[in-house]
Amino acid sequence: MPDTQVEPDVVSESDLHTLEVSLEKLWEKARRVSDLLLRFKEENQGLQGRIAELERAESQLRADLRSREQELERLSSELTRLQANGSQLFSQDEKEALKAKIQDLISKINSRL
Repeated sequence: MPDTQVEPDVVSESDLHTLEVSLEKLWEKARRVSDLLLRFKEENQGLQGRIAELERAESQLRADLRSREQELERLSSELTRLQANGSQLFSQDEKEALKAKIQDLISKINSRL
């Protein structure tokens, strides 16, 4: 059997230094990535909270809109019903009082001019 000699791996000091510097750079990059991930996670949680807040506000606004649409529909139906019955929006006494009030306001405006 031939005698084979295994040479031990010889690593120079400059190679060790290069390896050490490379590992330090890699570690620094990993730390920066970790910091970024934490920051993004916190930012994401804040944004998720804001989204939930906006969705609640939207839901409330939609409910308010539905309520107002129903009230508008009810008032429109009431007006149509009153107009169909020949009823007027103001009674004769109310018309006279409104007319007097308007004339009073016109005279006050004219007196100031």
